[in-house]
Amino acid sequence: MKKSLSTRLMYSFMAIVVIIVVGITAGISYLIADYFFEIKEQELSEKGHEMGETVSAFIRMDDTNMLHRYIIAVDRLVGARIWLFDDNYELVAASYYDGPEKADEPDSLSQYMKYGLPSASELHRSAMKLDQDIKDSSLSHRVRIILRNIYAGESFKSQIYHPYYKEQVILVGVPYVLPSGNRGAILMIEPLSGFEKFLRNVYIYIMIVGIIAILCSLFLVKRLSALVIKPVLEMKDSAMAMASGDYSRRLAVRGEDEIAELATALNSLGQDLEAYISKMERTEKIRRDFVANVSHELRTPITIIRGYNEAISDGMVTDPEVLQRYRTLINEETVRLERMVRELLDISRLESSDPLTNSNMDELPLAVIIRNVAEKLSVKAVKRNVVFNVHAPEDIKILGDGDQLVQLIMILGDNALKYSPENGTVSIGANKQPDGSVLLTVADQGKGIPDEDIPFIWERFYRVEKSHCRSVPGTGLGLAIAKEIIRVHGASAEVISKCGAGTTFEIKFPKDKVV
Repeated sequence: MKKSLSTRLMYSFMAIVVIIVVGITAGISYLIADYFFEIKEQELSEKGHEMGETVSAFIRMDDTNMLHRYIIAVDRLVGARIWLFDDNYELVAASYYDGPEKADEPDSLSQYMKYGLPSASELHRSAMKLDQDIKDSSLSHRVRIILRNIYAGESFKSQIYHPYYKEQVILVGVPYVLPSGNRGAILMIEPLSGFEKFLRNVYIYIMIVGIIAILCSLFLVKRLSALVIKPVLEMKDSAMAMASGDYSRRLAVRGEDEIAELATALNSLGQDLEAYISKMERTEKIRRDFVANVSHELRTPITIIRGYNEAISDGMVTDPEVLQRYRTLINEETVRLERMVRELLDISRLESSDPLTNSNMDELPLAVIIRNVAEKLSVKAVKRNVVFNVHAPEDIKILGDGDQLVQLIMILGDNALKYSPENGTVSIGANKQPDGSVLLTVADQGKGIPDEDIPFIWERFYRVEKSHCRSVPGTGLGLAIAKEIIRVHGASAEVISKCGAGTTFEIKFPKDKVV
């Protein structure tokens, strides 16, 4: 049978309460009993030693009547039955009296108070009856052992079950000196019926407290159910919603405890999953767009090459100038196909390569590389009257792969040239930073990139398609290649752009890559 968390909490609290109550009851009972027995045994022992001298005096005076009256008086004082033995295991006197109505009642204190002190003959008969009862009981042998030890001068203290009184008693025995010089024995027995009644009252009180504690635990369980179980159920619903594809569900975070941390973690998980799914959907869209774009880009030059080649092969073109123009167009489209295939191979190779190490890197003069790339791009820039502004100190050298760095700067510079307006300026520079790193910057004065597109421009095949920021022809592989080159060099990239204000690419080479 399935049990809810609140039910398990309730059972747990009740079990804890029961364990605590039982433990406290056992501990208190032991401590109270131990203290009571110790105090009572000490009290009886001290009283027994005090009785020893008086008993010896009465025996020397051979005053049996006063002896019996004395031990009855002590019985009334300390609440213990007293047995007085000589040195031959014979009962001399006892604080015992049957009374005129109840001859079988062991506790004769109330009878003493009601009928007064007994006569000497009555005391003698009572002592004889008690002596016979003791000898006939199963305790007779043990009594003899106790008396033997007392005759040897030892005191005795114990808690035993007395078959004569049929209950637990405290038994204390002390010696006294007879006129003959031998030792007699004084046995003092106090029933524990009063103490047991006290313990029962303690148990009843603790039971009442335990019941109250259990009721309080039920109230606490109810409160905890509201504070703990309700948020847990909300988390379960949120997790099930995420499992079904709804990542927009958010939990209310209350407090700063573990439940709040779990709610925060689930919210973060939902947010991450939502962002991941959104990214995957966008990546899938980019992939579909790429397939369409590449299919178009490949089909166009292939169609052109095939058309012109068929015209030449069929002899439809006889004019030498037209024939030469067709051959030039075929060559240009072939170069375009070759560049597209090379870019696809480059990015595939870079993605599968590990970061460069010092063993496969060279010291490269960054200023020289920047100037060479700017000169190559200037041929295109002249047609649109775009000026390249180069600024890089000659002493900047970094560790890297020369071909890849040329390709990186060529990609960034070519993009800047494509997006720059006529009569615009493209700036390429490098500067050392205070922390020892080198910052490479490529900036244009184009129309910029929308903020929502910046995180995706490094993805393969991604092309900005916004009405306020026009796209340019291309496969969208350039920045994906640049991203991998930056990665293998251990550098980082940042894009600063605003529509209508141009774009700046900042590539930061760490100081361990700077010579």
